[in-house]
Amino acid sequence: MDDRRTEAEATTSPARRAQLLASITDLFGNAGAAVSPSTAALYCEIVTGVFDAMAAEDRAVLVDRIAGLTNAPATLLHFLSLRDIGTAEPVLRRSIAFADTHLAALAEHLPQDRLCAIAARTHVSETVSDALLARGDRTVLRLLAKNPGARFSQGGLAILVDEAELTLAQRQAAAALSETPETRGQVFDIRSAPALDRSRRVFARPREMGVVIPLPQRTRQPAADAADATPSSNAIAEVIATVASGDRMLEVAGLLAEFAGLPVDLVSRMIARPDTMPLAVLCKAAGVSVETFASIAAIRGRRHGHSPAAVDALVRAYEILGPDDVASTLRFLRARHGIEIGSSAPAV
Repeated sequence: MDDRRTEAEATTSPARRAQLLASITDLFGNAGAAVSPSTAALYCEIVTGVFDAMAAEDRAVLVDRIAGLTNAPATLLHFLSLRDIGTAEPVLRRSIAFADTHLAALAEHLPQDRLCAIAARTHVSETVSDALLARGDRTVLRLLAKNPGARFSQGGLAILVDEAELTLAQRQAAAALSETPETRGQVFDIRSAPALDRSRRVFARPREMGVVIPLPQRTRQPAADAADATPSSNAIAEVIATVASGDRMLEVAGLLAEFAGLPVDLVSRMIARPDTMPLAVLCKAAGVSVETFASIAAIRGRRHGHSPAAVDALVRAYEILGPDDVASTLRFLRARHGIEIGSSAPAV
């Protein structure tokens, strides 16, 4: 590599220099984990020393190669992440050599277009999504919410719900002023929503019991109009619809647990069991639409080997599930799991 470096730094044509860098990069990548720290430092020095002087098309080809390296040095990835978006985007979006801690640290100060690149990665861990949610604008939140590979902590899910609630409130206010029907659904398709002056979000401290589901009274009519739902319940349902579309049942469980005031692990176990009633009850109480529940039932059906007919039967049962059934079943679930919920569980 030293010989190639000497030649690359000599007076050579741009095309020859690009060929040498491509060859060096391939050699480095083929060495895999066997690369020593000194060799990695030397490779970084070679690339960073000539990168800015390269032609734009040659830089693009080299960046594409580096983005595919499984052993790309962190120093080089950091260098490329701070260049123009055309250079930074392929690395931030594709490189699997990034450590989660490195991505989270970058998210602390990178501009929004770079955060969008990170949000679109094939896999986004809770650590990284928390960092993105802390600073990201609504485009970043939308990309994360719709990315099937993005995982969310309970605090991250709470931020998504808060943002959905703000969006719904803005839409309701705009509809009231214009006297036009309020648009429902697709709350995370928020490219046209007004930007919020929020340079950094503050993560709320995780709550032990969440927000208790307001159970319907027996005097209430079973067929409550969806427009009577509170903005909070609409927001919960919207976020559930978004994450469920990416087969993220763990996040669905987290949202239902937060809304129901139940421990996440308990709700996860409930919806993983063959009995479908707990899942249907929790979704109904949270205001989940029939269409969203059908998606959730299909995901669950695939995982448990249920037939399409069984899934359809569950969806039909969900449609006719009334508030009295929801209230009585939740009372039973809380009583049955009283030890796991704890003495602070609210009475129903």
